[in-house]
Amino acid sequence: MEAKLKKGDIVTNIMSVRSNSAVNESRGWDPIEAGHFGVVLEVRQTELNASYRKSGVGDVYVDVMMSTDSGPWKAGNYMAGFFAKVPHATVGEA
Repeated sequence: MEAKLKKGDIVTNIMSVRSNSAVNESRGWDPIEAGHFGVVLEVRQTELNASYRKSGVGDVYVDVMMSTDSGPWKAGNYMAGFFAKVPHATVGEA
């Protein structure tokens, strides 16, 4: 997967994030269900799993500041596939 998201993109999560029951739910934190919005803080193209793809391109990881009912929450080091870009929305672009 090539990096399609970039820093400043407005995104929505297409699946739940923060759903690790051993870490988060045991602390009383609920998952952030699909449909919340956030801003991409960082994008990292890696070599992980590149050998399994014909393209030879590795996984892409992102950090996203999510907007939730309980306030902002940083989704750190998630695979880019958890998020979809909101069309024509990038912070800092005119």
